[in-house]
Amino acid sequence: MIETIYNKVRNSLRKIGAKIQRLRYGYMGKLPDGIEYFEGGLYDALYEASCKWPHNVALEYSSKQITYKEMVRKVNKLARSLKAIGIEKGDRVTILMPNTPEAACMFYAINEVGAVANMVHPLSSEAEIKDFLLQSHSKAVLCIDIAYSRVERVIKDTEVEHLIVVSATRSMDFLVRLLYWATKGRKNHVRQNQTVMRWDKFLLQSSKYIGNPHARVNNDDLAVILYSGGTTGKPKGVMLTNGNINAEALITHYYAPEVIETSGSFLTILPNFHVFGLVVCTHLPLFWGMRVILVPKFEGKKLRGLIRKHQPTVMCAVPTLFDYMMRSKYGKNELKCLTSAISGGDSMSQPMKQAITKFLHEHGSPADLRIGYGLTEAAGAIAFSPVGIKESDIIGYAMPDCEFMIRDLETNKEAAVGKDGEILVAGPTVMPGYLDNPEATKESFIKIKGKNFLMTGDIGFMDERGLIHFRSRLKRMIITNGYNVYPSQVEAAIMKCKGIEKCAVIGVEDKVHGEIIRAFIVLKKEQNARATKKELQKVLKRELAKYEMPREYRYVDDLPLTKMNKIDFKALEQLD
Repeated sequence: MIETIYNKVRNSLRKIGAKIQRLRYGYMGKLPDGIEYFEGGLYDALYEASCKWPHNVALEYSSKQITYKEMVRKVNKLARSLKAIGIEKGDRVTILMPNTPEAACMFYAINEVGAVANMVHPLSSEAEIKDFLLQSHSKAVLCIDIAYSRVERVIKDTEVEHLIVVSATRSMDFLVRLLYWATKGRKNHVRQNQTVMRWDKFLLQSSKYIGNPHARVNNDDLAVILYSGGTTGKPKGVMLTNGNINAEALITHYYAPEVIETSGSFLTILPNFHVFGLVVCTHLPLFWGMRVILVPKFEGKKLRGLIRKHQPTVMCAVPTLFDYMMRSKYGKNELKCLTSAISGGDSMSQPMKQAITKFLHEHGSPADLRIGYGLTEAAGAIAFSPVGIKESDIIGYAMPDCEFMIRDLETNKEAAVGKDGEILVAGPTVMPGYLDNPEATKESFIKIKGKNFLMTGDIGFMDERGLIHFRSRLKRMIITNGYNVYPSQVEAAIMKCKGIEKCAVIGVEDKVHGEIIRAFIVLKKEQNARATKKELQKVLKRELAKYEMPREYRYVDDLPLTKMNKIDFKALEQLD
């Protein structure tokens, strides 16, 4: 009883202390007493931005720039075309595209007519495409021409009535389009019929619709379906509402005001079928009148050229993309345009975070790399590591009007300060649930103290300052000899060895120990494996407890990556 009272008092003091710390660090700025959220759809937010900043550049693609005024005009035309082919409020339209102006404008046109955008990776297999179309009950599809044949072969078994095909070069210079057609495009034979049409023919449909295509959309109306969980099982459709996504754009302004500058620009490398690409790198900057630099395909060798040409102020990327950046040679002040650099989507070791920050500073950028934490189910980022905080495992405080809580894995109650547990989150950005999957939705939420919290599946703890520390994915946690081992901590220790380029740690079933720890290591070029092994043993003895030490080491040329350029742990588990 005394212990319970003590914990309640301590947690209350901790919450008060967290508010004081926020003011002390000052990175969140002055929060309003009550945030007034945007009422309406994603298109409505874009339209309002076009009224405030009509001549600002909204989209930049290759050498082409589209202002907010021009973008809204294009979106309106597409909305009329959608209405002409029978798309109504509540219908689902799949976008199977890389980052192009056509994909971005179609996304907002779908929202303008009150329909729902179903975002799918354009390199998905036929079986995956068919499954995503069936899950979403899609009525129409916009796809890139290189995916046309895969989509065309499966739509007969779905509810799709219209397939619209476009080339990634559609908005590029004439010479680029001509070169693409001569080398690749002419091989993509599109057979137009009642179901299939090319982009230009689709645009002509707009003349057949007379009237206002705009549908009244509320905050609670579904806006987009994104897919999550593919590395641990069948991907689930995450439903995000207009309110979820607009709230993410609004509260980020209060949480990280230095990132949001109307004169600034986002280098949108992360794809539109990923929550960070769609919400954080596209809708958020468009909400605030910023310039979105669309990159249809990431190629490490071309990153320097993209930065030199477009001069972005914000780069938000997964760790592997920053790794690519450091492999290229930049001039002394070549990165001075980058005022904010944010890594998200995967964990990062402290040595790597320090190396990237040092690289940025050495090449003219004033930015310290910040770690973003979020998930698809919460519409993107729900925390950024605070300015001035050095520890790489700190993901920060929850965004305004959001709340973090740590769930004790044994009691299902709030964990004490400093104790590991599952990270929970609640707030206006949290999804209403999974698409047509009430069981999975129910399993993903837990009620504590009368409030519904989303269970993130991540392990962490809250310190005495109210800051959240990330440990590991719950499903990646290794239990060996009864001890909990967090792979991210082992990986961080391994990366302190100077001769190692990359690493990944997994648990492998073992009859005696339950699980043993296996480390996959990529050595730096021209490194001696034997010497590195000796140094690694010294480092790990210093950094890890005996039970945290890997029992197996595998030296590989590179780590397998998912389609999102994250480490593919499932593929590692299948390696002998």
